[in-house]
Formats: sequence, structure tokens, C-alpha cells
Amino acid sequence: MSSTTRSGLAAALLYFAIALFANRAVLANPFTLLPTPLDYTRAEKPGLMLVYEADQDFVVTYMARVARAFAFAPSKITDVGLCNPMQQAYTLGEHMFGEGLLGALPYRLTQDPIFTFNSVAILSTWISFLAIYTLAFYWTGSFAAAFLAGLLFGLIPSRLSNPAHIFIFANAWSALALVAAHRLFTRQRWLDAALLTLCLCLQLLESFYPVLGLAIIGGAYGLSLSIKHAAKLPRLAPKLLAVAAVTGVLAWLLFGPYLETQEIWGVLQARKRMLLSPYRYLPGEAASPGWFLSILAGVGLLDRARGARDRDDPRLPLLAAGFLIFWCTVWFLWVPGLGNLPSPLISLAGYVPGIGSVRALAALQHGVLLVLSVFAAYAVLALTERFALSGRVAITTVLAAGILAQTFHPPTARATFAATADLVGKPSRPSAEKLDLLAQLPDGAVLDLPLSYKPRKKLQTMPGYLLAAAYYDQRTAACYNSFFSGLQTEVERLVEALPDPTAAKALSALGFRSLLVHHVKSNAEPHRLEPLLTNEWQTQFLGRTEETSAYRLEAGPVTERFEAIASKHAGLRRKQVKGPRADVAIRFHRGMGPTFRHPDPIVPSDILIRVRKPNGDLVAESTARMLLPLALATGGHTDRRIEIDVPEAPGAYRVEVVRTEEPDLVLASRILSVR
Repeated sequence: MSSTTRSGLAAALLYFAIALFANRAVLANPFTLLPTPLDYTRAEKPGLMLVYEADQDFVVTYMARVARAFAFAPSKITDVGLCNPMQQAYTLGEHMFGEGLLGALPYRLTQDPIFTFNSVAILSTWISFLAIYTLAFYWTGSFAAAFLAGLLFGLIPSRLSNPAHIFIFANAWSALALVAAHRLFTRQRWLDAALLTLCLCLQLLESFYPVLGLAIIGGAYGLSLSIKHAAKLPRLAPKLLAVAAVTGVLAWLLFGPYLETQEIWGVLQARKRMLLSPYRYLPGEAASPGWFLSILAGVGLLDRARGARDRDDPRLPLLAAGFLIFWCTVWFLWVPGLGNLPSPLISLAGYVPGIGSVRALAALQHGVLLVLSVFAAYAVLALTERFALSGRVAITTVLAAGILAQTFHPPTARATFAATADLVGKPSRPSAEKLDLLAQLPDGAVLDLPLSYKPRKKLQTMPGYLLAAAYYDQRTAACYNSFFSGLQTEVERLVEALPDPTAAKALSALGFRSLLVHHVKSNAEPHRLEPLLTNEWQTQFLGRTEETSAYRLEAGPVTERFEAIASKHAGLRRKQVKGPRADVAIRFHRGMGPTFRHPDPIVPSDILIRVRKPNGDLVAESTARMLLPLALATGGHTDRRIEIDVPEAPGAYRVEVVRTEEPDLVLASRILSVR
């Protein structure tokens, strides 16, 4: 075994021990405890604690379901069953495919969501150490430089103290992509092209934030390589095209559905941005790199000012990329003679699809940390290269001890960073009785009651519903995410109509087969639902715990033909209106027969709005998009409001709503009396 291999293995073991120590709060029982930042448990920050725990419950469930899909059913990766009846609900927030892939083996071995989450938190920290170690060792050839650079990058409290959002900071694959890119340009091998493709694809599986950081860092470094190795480009062209083709296809498969969701539902845009003031990078502030990383990066910059160490010294292109990322994370930079220059991402929001949906742009700061870590590695190289082995070991030991103290010694950490890396273990596993009850749920979607998607109530109830959903495989109405589609509003409307039998049949038609009634969430809910829960024709009691009762929701015949809700009583409902435009409620009604269910995919339909005279002559026709009824049982009805142009001449007119695909089938109509 070579000395390089032995050094790498030693570093890997030390890094793994440090990753375990950073997550020591959950090691006593990783199947029960979830890591919670100690800073959030303080009484003066109850709001942060509530939001963090809600986010974490959601992430545990989503990560477990994606891991389950990777381990047992890869075809379900893009639809893990949340926000029923919506398909591809991952496009309402973070997809977490990278974390799901990392958690596939822990989940397959244990099938436990909390253990999977804790395993991913530890593994992602370990991978961060190893990735920067690999990058720094590749460029410096120094174990001391590589080991300390890995420590500096991995031991940032903003990463360690926020395991609920590790996908936002997961940019380790970007470091390995830089290594693979350099190998490809210098060696021109297909193996290196495959390695670069793998690293890029793994980074694409993470959140949009590290992907954007990779685009900036990779773009700057790739341009530098292309200029330095311009003579090799003709021979490299097939390999570069292959890399671009594979990563481009994966990028479209991953992020294309987000643009589709934005177009269909009118969401994923106009979010309030979270940027930084430049001073927030100073010691003690939110984006502080820490004293050691700041000072060593400065030494590495001075070392580069003396000249490049070799032809492929990467520091200048990385310096440009790091500055651009820094500029992207702040509200503005003040430049003499030019004034305040806003973040480029603010300017690009109106031109680059998807930028408007990204909120935590400050998370790009971890791209800055990657660049600073590279400069720090060169600083350690400059400081140790003149010493013998014993001297290098002594310097490395002293610096490593200082870096560890800076992170894990509370007084030092609070003087250096805005957050500490201290975590506490929060017992989160549902009771054995509740898990036994969940195991009895029949096939079909699960509906938790009470149900509300309103912001305050959602924050209080939805995370608990989702954490329980991590322990069963059925779809669920529970939906806690950055955005919401119109489908959640429709499901909530049907729930509010319970115990109306038509609402229960409509929910059944949407695939719901289980009702979980949570007594601790609302004492009034069981009483409100009593007529439904005691009707043996509609529900069957499954079991009860101290806090939850479970019922089977009986299914009935269903039709997905739009003829079932076709209007057969035009003219029975009249409305007086006055031009030039009017807001009109159009009622969709289901007569006798099986319950109508909107066929998949359940998305807004292109409709025609026709205005006719009593004799049938067409007066006006316009187009619109409308979400047609999700489900209607016999005798059920629902209203949709539309804006129409009112004819100028007074009199009676019939308004008809038809789908553009079936222009002869009138789905709903209403008589207008124009004054």
C-alpha cells in the first residue's frame, strides 16, 4: 500500500470519527432521536424551533420515501405519494433525490426513517470532508494541506447545525467535478469523461442552490481550462459533448417538471429573497467562514500573488468564481464611482427560468467556502513545505486542534460564528401503538383529520402527519412544502364539507381509503365527524390509540367520463349582471350514477366560455383555464368563478362552459340577465 493510500485512509477514518462526534447527540439511539440545533431550543427563539422541527419532520418523511423508492421501486422516485392527488409533488419544493440515493442502503437495511435521516446527516458530513481532501490533495500533493482544508470546509457550524436542510449545502460533488474536469483536459481519457459526468450528475441530484454554485465555479474553471488547453479541444470535443449531453438530459428530467408545475399552477415564483449584507461574512456573523479559514485563505491569496506554482494552478479562476458567488449572495456591493451594484441574481430573475422561485440565495455562501478552502490548502502547503516531517506533523496537529476548538468549544464558536455546531437529540419516533395502528391501514391514500393548509394550522399539524407517513407506504393528503397547488385547496374544501356523504364519496373517488382522526389536534373533530364515522356503509373502524383513531373509507363505483357532469338543466339558475365584465359563479353538478372523478392528470383544463342568445345564436366566445371538479358524487355540486364579457344589449343570455377537447359537451351553464 502506497503512502498516499495510507494517508487517504487515515484521513477518511479521522473524518468519520469527527462526523460521528458532530452528530453524537443522536448516537445513543439513532432510531428514535432526531438532531436539533441547541441554539433553537433556547426560550428566546421559540419560532425558530417550531419552524425547524416542522421542516425536519417533512424532510425525514420525504427523504425516507425517496430512499425507499431507490431501494425497492426506482420507478416511484418522482412520485413518493405526498399531497395526494397531485402527481410529482416534489416540484413544490426540494426534490432531495441526492439524499434519497445516499439513504437507500441504510433504509434497505433497516427500513427506518429516523435511522435513514441520521445516517444521511453523518454520511453527508463525511463526504464533505473527503471531497475537499481529494481536491486539495490533487492540487497540492500535501497531506497536511488536504487534511486541514477538508476540516475547514466540513466544520462550518451553519452546515453541521442544520441537518434538516443538508440538501441546500450539499456541494461536495462540485469539488470532485473540478478534479475530474482537470483530469479530462490533461489526460483526455473517456474514463475521466465518465468520472466528470458522474460527479456532475450527483451534484444535479442535490438542491438547486449547490447546482447554481457549480454552474458559476465550473463555468469559470472550465473556461480557464479551455483557454490553457485550447490546442486539445478538437480531440476533447466528442468527450465534452458526451458529458454535456448526459448531464443536460438529466438536468432537464430533474428541473423541467418544475417549469411545468410553474406553468400549470402559477406557483414557483415571486418568493421573498433571503440575501445577506456584505458584513455578514465577518467573524461572529451568519456567513462567517471562521478565523482559521479566513486567515489561511488570505495567506493562500498572497502566495498566489507571488506567482503560480504550476501551469494549472487553479486559484485565479476560482478567485473570480468565488467573488461572483459572494456577489450573488449579498443584496449589493458598493463600488467607488458606480455606487451600489445589486446581486446579479436579482437582475437575472426576470430572464432565467426558475430564479424567481429560489428564496435562500444566501445558501450559495458554501460555494465561497469551497473556494476559500482551496486557497487555505495552498496556504498550509506554503507554511509546511520547508519543514521536515516532524515539523509538518506539529503544524498540522496545532492547526487541526485550533479548527476543532473553533467549532466545538462553545465560547470560541460563539465568538467566531453566528451559530454553534451543538446539537441535542429530540425523541421523535411515534409510539409502538401508533406504528401498529399504521400497519393496519389498507391500500389507498390516507387522509389525516383535522386537515388545514392554512399557514398557521399547517405549521402546527402537518409535520406530525408527515412524520407518521414516513412509516407507511400509502399516498397521503399531508402536504408541507414551499408552495401549494390548487389541488390542496380542493381537498380541504371537501374535508370541510364532511360529514356530508357526497363529500365522503368524492374523497373516496380521489383514492382516499383511510381516515386518521387525531383527537389531540382537535377535540371537536371526532364529534363533527360522528355521523360519518358511525355509518357502517361508509366507514369501518380499524383501531385506536390514545391520540389517533383509524377508519377505512369504503369505496364506491367511479366514472372518469366528463359526460357524468354535463349540464342538463340550463337556465335554472339566473344572475343579474352589468357590463362590461362580470364575475360569475358557474355550478357543476352530478346527477344520478357513479361518483365522477377527474381523470389523471388532474390539472387545469383549457375551456371555452360561450355566450348565447335564447335562440342559441352565439354572441361571444373566449378561452380560459380552469380546474374542473376533482370529484362529484350523486347530488353533489361545486362552483367555479369565471370572468366573462357582458353583452351590451340588455336581455337574457346563456353562458356555457366546455372543454376545448370536447367542444360539443356542455359541462356547466348559467343564465345571465343583462341590465
